[in-house]
Amino acid sequence: MLISSFFPWFVVLASFTVRVIVYGITYTSGIVYVIILKNFQTGKAETSWISSIITTVMFATGPPSGRLVKALGWRVVAVVGGIIAGTGLLLTSLTSNLLFLILSYGFVTGFGCGMAYMVACVAVPAYFRGHRRQKMAVAMASCGSGVGTFIFSPIVQYVYVTYGWQNLFIVLAGVGVQCSSVGLLFRPLSTTSTTDSEKVAEKIANWGFLKNVGFHSSHLGFFLTAFGDSIVYGHLGEYAETLGFTTDKGAYLYSVIGISVMILKLLQGVALDSRGSTVLPIKLAIFFFFLGGVATVILFVSNEYILLLIFATIFGANTAASGGAVVVGILETYYGYEHLELTFGVNLAVIGIGNLLGSPIAGLLFEAYETYTPVLILFCVTKSTAQNFLAENKICKI
Repeated sequence: MLISSFFPWFVVLASFTVRVIVYGITYTSGIVYVIILKNFQTGKAETSWISSIITTVMFATGPPSGRLVKALGWRVVAVVGGIIAGTGLLLTSLTSNLLFLILSYGFVTGFGCGMAYMVACVAVPAYFRGHRRQKMAVAMASCGSGVGTFIFSPIVQYVYVTYGWQNLFIVLAGVGVQCSSVGLLFRPLSTTSTTDSEKVAEKIANWGFLKNVGFHSSHLGFFLTAFGDSIVYGHLGEYAETLGFTTDKGAYLYSVIGISVMILKLLQGVALDSRGSTVLPIKLAIFFFFLGGVATVILFVSNEYILLLIFATIFGANTAASGGAVVVGILETYYGYEHLELTFGVNLAVIGIGNLLGSPIAGLLFEAYETYTPVLILFCVTKSTAQNFLAENKICKI
């Protein structure tokens, strides 16, 4: 039992706060996309790389961040990550060049956010290992992603309208660097001897899970759902504007997604944590991936704003199953706690690749056909297919 005091719950709070900041910065990139379109007078396809790259880099940072955590510890990685994220956002405020903005906002900020995010993801399961409330603790921490998307969407829109896009990035830089302050709460655990640590390190260095066909099949499903997520996060606001709705209403849709993510992650944690519960994480993932496929039907009849709100709610529920307690539960159940930092890192990298491709391809389709109809079809296909790779392939222990 690693919980001998109330301190682990402060780790949950720290993880929650880091996720609020990281998701608030990266998952409002759809709003930033609209802002850049209006201020830089660039095309949709090339501008789509902004929202795509920052989330891709954030997730793709998972494997190297996992190694850094083993070498330097949670606290150092989180603090350095916050500094890098803040620096990237500050540099973004100084440019009027799209390429430089992609580098500073997409790569630098994304890398810093990814370092802090990796720590936030692995610290809570480690502190609560063996505790009956582990899944609930993970779910509570992961709710920060929904809260961040919810509260940052209107704030980003307000700061932009009131102070301009350059001051917006300065404000975000000040918020991003707070990951460093919060990161100080990630106190290293010292519950094993040197010999035990060496044994654990040997297990973590084992990449045998990559030989598992089920691992690749399930992660193809995660790739497809991330591909679809990237389309929504990158283009939903702009899509709403093409239907005649205001920019504020487009931004509000992201807040609705955030609320849905927050609530569903808590409910998923309760379901996985309940005594005597027979709910497996893989079953929850299959159900909510299926729900995401159903939600795509709404987009084809979404001329009314209320239908867009319903879609945003269902989409948030689907997105909630792509992370948090569900994914941690899947990876721990089938591949073991000792492999969590590597398997979770690979999971983040796969999601990152999906995020990289979705939004730009959607932008190219829109520019080619001058309508969002083929984009909606692409989203429908990817979301509807994703759950099949979990449902039809049994994941086996390594």
